[in-house]
Amino acid sequence: MAGRDLEADGGVGFDVLRLLAQVLLANSGEGVGLAEGELRRAAAALGTDVELLVLPEQLVLAPTPVAGDGTGGMVVVRTVPGIARLDRVSAAREIVDALERGMPATAARERLEVVAQAPPRLGWWTRVLGVMLFAAGFAPSVVATTSEVVTAVVLGLIMGLMLVAVDGRPAEAFLPAVSAAVLTWVAFAIRPGIVDLAGPVLVVLPALFVVLPGDTLSAGAGELLAGRITSGTGRLVWSFLILAQMVVGIVAAAEVSGAGAAALTEQEVPAQLPFLVVLLAWIPFTVGLGLVFRARMSDLGWVLAGVLGTFLAQQAVTKVVGDVTGTLVAGVLLGAYATWVSRSVRRPPRLVVVLGGFFVLTVGSLGLRGATALISGQPITGVQNLVDFALQMPTVALGIGIGFLVAARRWLPRRPPRRRQRSRSTM
Repeated sequence: MAGRDLEADGGVGFDVLRLLAQVLLANSGEGVGLAEGELRRAAAALGTDVELLVLPEQLVLAPTPVAGDGTGGMVVVRTVPGIARLDRVSAAREIVDALERGMPATAARERLEVVAQAPPRLGWWTRVLGVMLFAAGFAPSVVATTSEVVTAVVLGLIMGLMLVAVDGRPAEAFLPAVSAAVLTWVAFAIRPGIVDLAGPVLVVLPALFVVLPGDTLSAGAGELLAGRITSGTGRLVWSFLILAQMVVGIVAAAEVSGAGAAALTEQEVPAQLPFLVVLLAWIPFTVGLGLVFRARMSDLGWVLAGVLGTFLAQQAVTKVVGDVTGTLVAGVLLGAYATWVSRSVRRPPRLVVVLGGFFVLTVGSLGLRGATALISGQPITGVQNLVDFALQMPTVALGIGIGFLVAARRWLPRRPPRRRQRSRSTM
């Protein structure tokens, strides 16, 4: 940045990068690329180069010493990414943009401290409501019946209460297993008719989807495709452990209920709801997603357009060609759309827009359904679901990645080259 005097910032540049790293890493469940990119942008705006090591649960940040100086600090940020705070992701991007326009480092530090510490604007009950809307909106795409939607609302209420009860506590690590067990047992107890009709996994899936690591699986595959071997592998292993927890919880609940693992079969249920209802159901889904992930309400219009576009594209291409091509094309369009949206600071960043589409493409549910089908004694269904899972996971990552690369060359502005700081870095 020409003309930028870092000495005037009072030597707080390193604090800015440290706080920014904490915010971004805590909300990096969909990949480390965002955190690394924003940190490099911020460092360039502050007039310095940085060395970064970004892993899913750890970020090492060190400024590159000025030639002949030999000084420099280093900070290690550790956190376990959970359900992202999308409002913080949007705020962090705005602060980085402001730094590039000349905001003093002291002002950026003050804003980041507020972002990192400020509680959500809405109360805990809105997250419960969000899970209910999230589940109800997704249910018609799983089993298009009124009974499925009603059950999803009830189970979504229970799931939402469990989610807020363990939020930020050590017990949160066990939420996938516990919630899968509780919801499956409740489904057997209160809705035996619909469980017999569709199978318990399909019944509880809409409410469980908020903790299902489909987006994380696709992000891990995307990191591997981008050459981030360590972070991608670690994210995939973590995601598979979450899926395994959920399978254990579902099987245990089936045994405790007396139905046994053999009851975990799934049946194809004829659609009772018209396609328009299934399509419009993505509206409450998107509102619920915004409440659960605490997105800015002003961003939801862009998210909804991405959700509806992804769903329609996948459905249309799948009918003409097939599942894999439909998912690939939908992923390309989603990645391109999210990149176009994110080119303006007045619109949400790419992660916020992409997240809704991740859920639409439903990667993780196939793995869960495949494992439980095998346990229930349905080898053909189980193997088919697992094969579909193995195909869709890289397909989603490949499609979104292609969409991003194509759109980035077309729409993202070229940033000026970073100017190496000659004077002693104040960081």
